[in-house]
Amino acid sequence: MSRTHDIATEAALRDERELDAGSSAQTSRQSTFLSWLQDDSPYIAMLLLTLIGIVLRLPMGYWMIMIPVFGCICVAVGWRHFETQDARLQLVYTQGLSWLALALAVYMLRNDTGVQGVLSENATALALMTLLALGTFVAGLQARVWRICAVGGILFLAVPGMGWLDQSAVLMVAATLVVIAIGGLVWWLDQRRHGTA
Repeated sequence: MSRTHDIATEAALRDERELDAGSSAQTSRQSTFLSWLQDDSPYIAMLLLTLIGIVLRLPMGYWMIMIPVFGCICVAVGWRHFETQDARLQLVYTQGLSWLALALAVYMLRNDTGVQGVLSENATALALMTLLALGTFVAGLQARVWRICAVGGILFLAVPGMGWLDQSAVLMVAATLVVIAIGGLVWWLDQRRHGTA
């Protein structure tokens, strides 16, 4: 009887350990996904905000608001890539001036006394998207963050999509998913490399 009880107890303990191991593996997968999502959320947000603006064909005010939002995201993400206080202040200055120049260029395109009378509405929208793509790419270079450069590249790809297909939403969704997948893969490989080191 005692032997049967010991075998049953051992089996129960083994089952409990297997359940604990399975739940800890699932928790580890969930925390890995949440950690990746947290790390890449600024870039995903930039892409989603752009996608919303394109799909809904939001007015100029939306894009003028996106300029400082993108600038703040670039500074926040790039901050950790600079060690000293002077380097971080330099980042803030260069980002601020770059995004201010972009805002002025966008204002000049949309100003009634500027070139708006010369360019059609579609041409102005393409020019604005090109400026935002260029500003985002350059900001990524200044902040030393390749993912921001990738967001700028996707925005560049959306310009022909807007001009040729008038279905840039599909292009943006596909490009957003590709960048999210690549970002997740790079993050996962980096985590594995750090885990084995």
